[in-house]
Amino acid sequence: MTARKTGPATQSPKTFITNSSAKTGNMEVHHHPQLEHKPKPWKEYLLEYFMIFLAVMTGFFAESYREHLSERSKEHEYAVNLKKDLVSDTANINFWIPALMTRIAKFDTLINYLEASGPVKNGSNMYYLARLSTRNQVFEPRDNTILEMKSSGNLRLIHNREIVNGLMDYEKVVQEYRNLQDIEQKEDVLSYPLLGQLFDAKIFNQMVSVKTSELTAQEYAGGSTNNLVMPPGNPQLISNDKEKINMLIYYIHQRKSSFMGEIRRLTVQKTVDTALISKINYEYKLNNE
Repeated sequence: MTARKTGPATQSPKTFITNSSAKTGNMEVHHHPQLEHKPKPWKEYLLEYFMIFLAVMTGFFAESYREHLSERSKEHEYAVNLKKDLVSDTANINFWIPALMTRIAKFDTLINYLEASGPVKNGSNMYYLARLSTRNQVFEPRDNTILEMKSSGNLRLIHNREIVNGLMDYEKVVQEYRNLQDIEQKEDVLSYPLLGQLFDAKIFNQMVSVKTSELTAQEYAGGSTNNLVMPPGNPQLISNDKEKINMLIYYIHQRKSSFMGEIRRLTVQKTVDTALISKINYEYKLNNE
């Protein structure tokens, strides 16, 4: 009897399906969890809104307070500088007014020389005063701080209304003075040709003494006389043309009137300066600064 060869058993389709099903059954199956969001109570939404609002407002107020402190610091700094300018102005006015009065007196003396009939007894002094009359000093108010505040828009930092009104009055008086000063300078220039036609220019040239020392504020206000000397002898006019002499006297008279107007403006400015200094001291506690 011939033996039958044995080999791997061939599984029937039914058996394969059964085994596959068994394996599948043993495999681990993963399911995605389904997240369920329960609605929050309305109080929690309100609390979150309130917390966000509080954080934003706190930041806003903190920034506003920082800007407030910065502006108060700037305001105080401007107040200090304003006071310094006004104190300097007042000191300058205190010697400019007497200097202008002295120049008016010298103009009166020069007019007396020009009105004299015949030779002048003190021709040397006449030439000195005539040469000095061409000096045209300008009083410069210390308004740097005000101009800076206006150009930068920081005039708004001054909260005291009386001080703001005082600054406006100050600017008005300063502008009035400058307008009058412009007129006086034009009158000065008009006298130049007449001085050249009536006085000996060679003598004028001999009267100049070159000095390198710097002028003090008082010397400048008084007419810058430090580099002028009186000529020797008794020089006289080179022309006795009555019409020219009359015109020169007229221009000198006009300059005298302008000087008087400047004195009035400076007197008002001093009053405004003094009042402003008092208000700034009180508002910003600057009595010791």
